Amino acid sequence: MKLNPRELEILRILHSSDKALTSTQIVKSGEANGLTQSTAQVVLRKLIAAELIEVRGITHSGNVLSRTFGVTEKSKEVLTKRFLESFRNYRSIISVRDAVEGMLNVEENTDIRAERIKQIETVLQEVKGK
Repeated sequence: MKLNPRELEILRILHSSDKALTSTQIVKSGEANGLTQSTAQVVLRKLIAAELIEVRGITHSGNVLSRTFGVTEKSKEVLTKRFLESFRNYRSIISVRDAVEGMLNVEENTDIRAERIKQIETVLQEVKGK
């Protein structure tokens, strides 16, 4: 499934949030540079049709009712597949070591980085056991 930059940005915002968001909250998140309300509405409809997000509820936003949106499990699967396809395409250029080191270095919080290292160690032990 091909996703354009706006769709990826909205998915990233929704995956990063611990709660469902309205379209206004998505636009005002500050992370979606240049995203307008009308563009957000179009992208949200497309993501709903693709079953990558879902309406989680309805809330009051000022004087109007607004839908809140959250990601589906399918969106995580699609993004994971996209990530792995990118790695597959560049694995002759980027070594596993560089990829893993780069992923760990993206995280600036040392506690979270340490947790990620533990997760990788667990995965490695599981793979070795197979």
